[in-house]
Amino acid sequence: MRRKDCEITDEESILKIVEKCSTCHVAMIDESNANFPYVIPLSFGFTLQEGVLELYFHCAKLGKKLDCLKKNSKVAFSMCYEGEIEIFENDLCESSRFYESVVGQGEVKFIELPEEKCKALSLLMKHQAVCANVEKKDFEFSPEMVSSIMVFKITSNHFSGKAKLARK
Repeated sequence: MRRKDCEITDEESILKIVEKCSTCHVAMIDESNANFPYVIPLSFGFTLQEGVLELYFHCAKLGKKLDCLKKNSKVAFSMCYEGEIEIFENDLCESSRFYESVVGQGEVKFIELPEEKCKALSLLMKHQAVCANVEKKDFEFSPEMVSSIMVFKITSNHFSGKAKLARK
């Protein structure tokens, strides 16, 4: 990382950033389009333990995203919590945005077992509720409820944080 002063490496600080982010952009290879990257924003849930970040997603059982992921399970991801913009009219080059972000690479695994899907979706809904400041913190799904959707996770050992925080 070029800007070492902005780098975040400790797991607790990275966890705090992930908790603030409501959307994760997932980049994958689209072999049907000359191997160009395909990036899509997704709602997510997560766990972060002992240096392993697991990101959970859901989607329909058909579509471009699944076609790409089934052909190549290696992905990159990015999430960002955006802060204020600071404009210096006397020196525009000093203008900036404050932010906190996490980026990384990982591999996708599809979750097939209904009970594992239920757990993943509960994590996803819990995180989205926190981001939306919704009171209810526990969500339960039945195997019947999850039978019509696809659930997958990205497992990553390769991620980092970066931040430019407002001056205090």
